[in-house]
Amino acid sequence: MPTGPAGAEDWIVHTLCDLYESHGRARDGLAYLDVLKARRGGAEGWDFFAMRLPLMVSCGLLDEAIEQAKRHSEADTWYAAWSLSDLLAGAGRTEEAAAVLEQHPTSNTSLRAERLIDLGRIKEAVHILQQRPQTAPADDPWAAFYSTEPPF
Repeated sequence: MPTGPAGAEDWIVHTLCDLYESHGRARDGLAYLDVLKARRGGAEGWDFFAMRLPLMVSCGLLDEAIEQAKRHSEADTWYAAWSLSDLLAGAGRTEEAAAVLEQHPTSNTSLRAERLIDLGRIKEAVHILQQRPQTAPADDPWAAFYSTEPPF
């Protein structure tokens, strides 16, 4: 187990949760995440919370996973939208899964297109995939080195 909130072993937690799930020990994985959450004073950022979701699904807690994901403090972020969309799609709620992704139009475009294809909205999916993100022009890297004011 990690030695602290950002312990040296934290990077392996995801792998450990995958192993718990693949070996039919999802409840043990949830218990492990509960210990980590307690060590962090009850706080659970999305990175650790997201590891909880597949374990919950494996335990037959899909609806509870969806509800907890919707209530999480980071639920309205683009990165949480990916996980929530996967949960909703897994529950057969594809329209709702697509709507979650539509709240972040410049993120998760490939997954959003996939959801639209699942809904039979092929033209919309192709349109999304053909759009290139609009990036702001880069600042002039030389602007600090020259001036148009005297003395040159």
